[in-house]
Amino acid sequence: MFVAAAAMMFASCDKENNNENGSGSGGGSELNIADNTVVYDGVTYHMITRQNYRNEDMTQFWAYSEEHDGNDNLMVYDELHIHSNMWNKKADIFAETNDDINWQSKFKGSVLEADIYEDFSACTIGIYGNNDGSPVTLTLEGTLKNGKTIKMKLISGNAD
Repeated sequence: MFVAAAAMMFASCDKENNNENGSGSGGGSELNIADNTVVYDGVTYHMITRQNYRNEDMTQFWAYSEEHDGNDNLMVYDELHIHSNMWNKKADIFAETNDDINWQSKFKGSVLEADIYEDFSACTIGIYGNNDGSPVTLTLEGTLKNGKTIKMKLISGNAD
């Protein structure tokens, strides 16, 4: 009986851990933060996402924070154009194998002004979903050249 109880306890822990690491609604994401959040330099921002299905070749995706910092500034993830060769990948954007993809990722707004290529020393982006107007999951984990870290996990609703 003791062995059966122990086995059930471990099985339930495994299930909880799977949900926490994003394998549930995250669409393949493994980033361990809450949905629709950006954690920048230890501060968490809750994000409102927007998605626009343009056509069979592109979906646009962007987000902005619900809360402001002490100076009334927002955290804004600028419009990402998701093209057909970017879907269902997790990639280091500085890797040589990604030279044919322009991630066009920026943070705008006064909390963080940063271009992924110019201001980051490391960055991994994941895009999960389909280019059909259905929800999209976007993850980002990186380090800026100033040493600050950022993690982001955004899940959109259906396209506008």
